[in-house]
Amino acid sequence: MKDFKKIVLFAVVLLFAVSCEDFSLDLEVQNYEHPNDNILTSDPVALTAAAGGILNNWYMTVHDYGGPAMMMQTMADVSTCSWGNVGMNDMSGEPRAAWNNSPSYGNGYATNDYFNSLYAVLSDANTLVAAAEKGTEFENPDLVKMIGKTGQAFAIGYLALVFDRVWLSDENGAINEDGSSSDYKEAMTFALEKLDDAIAIAKSSGVDVPETWLPGGNNGNAVFTQFLNSMGARMLVGNVRNKAQKGSINWDKVLSYTNNGLTDDFTIFMDDDVWYDLAPKTYLVYPGWGRVDMRVVNMMDPNTPAYWPDGEVTLPESTSDDARLLSDYQYLSSQNFNPTRGTYHYSTYRYSRYDYYISDWVTDVTEYSASENDMYKAEALLQKGSLTEAAQVINDGTRTVRGQLPPVDANADDIANAIHYERLVEFAYTGMSLSFFEMRKEDLLQKGTPLHFPVPGKALEAIPEENYTYGGSQGVAGEDYSNGGWR
Repeated sequence: MKDFKKIVLFAVVLLFAVSCEDFSLDLEVQNYEHPNDNILTSDPVALTAAAGGILNNWYMTVHDYGGPAMMMQTMADVSTCSWGNVGMNDMSGEPRAAWNNSPSYGNGYATNDYFNSLYAVLSDANTLVAAAEKGTEFENPDLVKMIGKTGQAFAIGYLALVFDRVWLSDENGAINEDGSSSDYKEAMTFALEKLDDAIAIAKSSGVDVPETWLPGGNNGNAVFTQFLNSMGARMLVGNVRNKAQKGSINWDKVLSYTNNGLTDDFTIFMDDDVWYDLAPKTYLVYPGWGRVDMRVVNMMDPNTPAYWPDGEVTLPESTSDDARLLSDYQYLSSQNFNPTRGTYHYSTYRYSRYDYYISDWVTDVTEYSASENDMYKAEALLQKGSLTEAAQVINDGTRTVRGQLPPVDANADDIANAIHYERLVEFAYTGMSLSFFEMRKEDLLQKGTPLHFPVPGKALEAIPEENYTYGGSQGVAGEDYSNGGWR
């Protein structure tokens, strides 16, 4: 029987694999693909090539069709889809059920592939930082180290956002020498430390990211540094599992990140070959696939029901004071979802703002909107009691500029509601699962919805460790699954 500690350390750290496709836990498998990793991990050409793929590998993981992004957006009741693909129907069904964490579950890849891919990114990032610190003769060592630190931060951060626990490692090896995992809170703290390292290197070195590593014109040092700061705010705010935990967020740090964050939308050029966004910008907006949940339509038009009424097949077109209902959403007069799976999946709207993308495919798309950064700033100011400043941030942004809505008053409840509104109406289809993180943070996920996922069943089987899951009534109420939400 294999030693548990050695298996976990091998599986998670993978420090000397320049490229890793699987979260393999078998110590006895000979490495035929990389027969001389000692050479590869000291070769500046090979390592620079690996550095060039870090951002793309992270992006393609979190926006992959086979990841949890689509499922989580339907779990949040922001998008709706009755199709069985990637667990959408299983996990947005009502009443909410536990996640099927069996290694044989047909949709288990939605968490398993994501899990494996992010650990692969972490492995490559660890190798890069280790090589830079030992003096490998890179043409631009600061660039390689900055990208390595960014990869560490993004990989660990996005594992923490989704899973209950994470195995932490960096360029020095496993953080927990006994092979144990860390909870999502500890993991995010660790991720943000790596992010802060990346920001410090970016600021001190002034290095630009090559266009071939990050296409679209936002690869210059100043904008990339802003992006890193904004990502810090996203991960820090999005990681809490319930409303009570909001008090534990370091709002001063959020404010610092946002004050140094993006002032314009951060876009990436999709070439439809190496870079493309399948979730959410393809399958949750493409005709015949995902639609906008009626709860979001109701937010824009309170006269439209937030939940599909029994016995109805269609509803009249909605009207709203928000100009975005016409600019970003398309009315649909018929249904294509299977009613036997629940008419609560029905909707009269799809998100049309990215029709240019699903028509052209080769174009810029927004990964991080300036509005997202603004809302973290406004929320930090709200939490710190700076109501006038918080309202000003909101009123200077997309609420009035794109939505043409009246300014929000400097009132705590109005400000909180306006922030929540912008997150679901303005930029729910940019970064991965932003709406899920928002609904989770505000205790709005429907009762029984998992607040995070367990370590994938295939990984538990390989360790080996007893299988477990969350959702329905499994786990701790309010910590592992929602004990009451918006309805």
